[in-house]
Amino acid sequence: MNASAPGMTGSDTGLRVRGATGADLPDLVDTLTAAFLADPLMCWWMPDPQRRPQILRALFEVVVDVNHPYGGLYTTDPASAAGAVWVPPGCQPAGGQADELVGWYLDAAAETAERALVVLESMERHHPVEPHAYLFLLGARPEWQGRGLGSALLRQVLDRCDRDATPAYLEATSPDNRRLYLRHGFEVTGEIRLPDGPSLWPMWREPRPVD
Repeated sequence: MNASAPGMTGSDTGLRVRGATGADLPDLVDTLTAAFLADPLMCWWMPDPQRRPQILRALFEVVVDVNHPYGGLYTTDPASAAGAVWVPPGCQPAGGQADELVGWYLDAAAETAERALVVLESMERHHPVEPHAYLFLLGARPEWQGRGLGSALLRQVLDRCDRDATPAYLEATSPDNRRLYLRHGFEVTGEIRLPDGPSLWPMWREPRPVD
């Protein structure tokens, strides 16, 4: 997907959503770290609240570095208030490449590697094999949440999915973001129950007809 696609605006913020450039990556990592500090999945995965910011930052540095060449990273302008990591069809790792990527994630979150492996293996078992756009991460800084930026980040790619007749997939990590995705046409396809932890909900979206 083209990271230079026209931007969209959050409903009551005036901030424009645009593709992230290389210069944006440090701010995007900081934004995603702030957005996911209280996420139920991350709190289970990284239970030490003092260490969680450092582990998240190391993990997200790997995520944005790996996925930036595919043109699926988005941020907001002029403020780095929210961001998203989409992985376009055909760019999702498989086989040995996927194993290498999992190894990088485990290295980034080394002290929580056991739980990291549970999460990654559980997600992989539910991941669809047919071509699709994959929403890996979407989040807004706490002070910017609830102001339409999540919807703007979704529309930036979902409108293109509709034009190209491309399905989309994600894992919702809380009831709140599950409701957001339901409003944008995703449907729950199952439930991933972590041992003594929260649930994740795989969600699939068929492309909508374009007039």
